[in-house]
Amino acid sequence: MIGLLQSIRLPECILIVILGIIGFKHSGISVHALILTTLFFVIAVTMLQNDWRDRSHDIGKGKSFASSNPKLYISWLLLFWVICCALITTLLFQQLATGLLLLGMALIGALYSEARRVPLLSVTLVTVTSASPILIPLTLGAHIDTVLIPFVTTALIIFGRETLHDIADTSVDTGYKKTTPIILGDTFARIASAASLIIGCILAIEITPLTLIGSVFIVWGLLYIKKDTLVIKVRRRVDVGLLLLALILLFF
Repeated sequence: MIGLLQSIRLPECILIVILGIIGFKHSGISVHALILTTLFFVIAVTMLQNDWRDRSHDIGKGKSFASSNPKLYISWLLLFWVICCALITTLLFQQLATGLLLLGMALIGALYSEARRVPLLSVTLVTVTSASPILIPLTLGAHIDTVLIPFVTTALIIFGRETLHDIADTSVDTGYKKTTPIILGDTFARIASAASLIIGCILAIEITPLTLIGSVFIVWGLLYIKKDTLVIKVRRRVDVGLLLLALILLFF
């Protein structure tokens, strides 16, 4: 049971739902429970689908649950797909535009692993899809000015974070994926990640100076980006900073 719960990557799913709530908050539109529930299952099924497709490759990263328990895993994956499709169908009848947006996110999640051989496409899809929940209020009549800066801020920080993960996985991903460090080199990837994170932090501070708290952790992590070969320290501090940024934007 623990393996099944870990496979949906609950912290990431919750973070994406928080981003959706942030979008509602900044747009002034009331939170929709059905939309957020559907969003949770879209992200969860994306995580499950990706790990199932990459189950053999992920053994090299120390992740073997899907490959070791194929029947159990595929049953879990199908269950989440059924729930996800049911929720999206319900939304399509109630809020067509919102349902179409979440349907698009689910389709991207289903095809994400197939994009791994197209240069830089994987990180682009992750960045846009992960930041898209902030745009959900647009489908309910919100003005783009209310969510544009939070969306760009989130996209920049997500891109920087994902690039750090690509740097850490370079030795395993070589020959399997075409990520930023593999295509453009390790040094370029580190510079691009740092620049993206710093610009994202600056934009976050423009939204509210309180985000300086989270930004400090991100910059603290970036101090090690050159020396930390596997960017372990960098990723840990960036993740703490990202969580703090999300919570601050949620409550202030």
